[in-house]
Amino acid sequence: MLWLVRHGESEANAGGATSDYAAIRLTEQGWEQAKAVAAACRESPAWLGLSPYLRARQTAAPLLARYPGVPVTELAVQEFTYLTPERCVGMDAAARQPLVDAYWSQLDPNYCDGEGAESFAKMWGRARSFLAWAGEQPGFGVVFTHEQFIRAALASVLYAGEEPSVSVMQRFFAMRVGLPISNAAVLRLCLERGRWWVGGVDVAHLPQVRGHALRPA
Repeated sequence: MLWLVRHGESEANAGGATSDYAAIRLTEQGWEQAKAVAAACRESPAWLGLSPYLRARQTAAPLLARYPGVPVTELAVQEFTYLTPERCVGMDAAARQPLVDAYWSQLDPNYCDGEGAESFAKMWGRARSFLAWAGEQPGFGVVFTHEQFIRAALASVLYAGEEPSVSVMQRFFAMRVGLPISNAAVLRLCLERGRWWVGGVDVAHLPQVRGHALRPA
């Protein structure tokens, strides 16, 4: 069983302007969401993976405090940065929106916006490489990561064997619009006979959502 956990609410998610994607911090609500993830994890993971970005590491902190002996590995599960960071310094989400729209209107999986950005094809490769690595790990794993990387992992499972293309990018964008992954939501995956199966996106542990508690299967 594998949990992919999106980080809690960050300063950028709350509408703040940003300059360094890797250094964005959690808000007070983000910390409460991180505590909710830890409370929902009813058994100690066999291993834990971390994005190098601060907001994901902060989200993992309450779970690590609850299960301090869990082995931790830093993984290349950071967010998909498709805009050159220098172009976005000091911008909030609204100011970045025209740049976002321009990027997705191109539908070019190999396009790279410049230094510090990556192409869709490269991000797709990261997701595939991660899933292959995770499939070799024993037991229940929890990985703290980011919305678009989680969606890329999900798309890689659903469209297994497909290479990055305009069609794949279109489907990913449709998921980006039609399948929001809330802060501190959990995507559950299970590996059976060499194939990943999707268990759904869980938000029941979050205060604003009612439902069944999260449990590793």
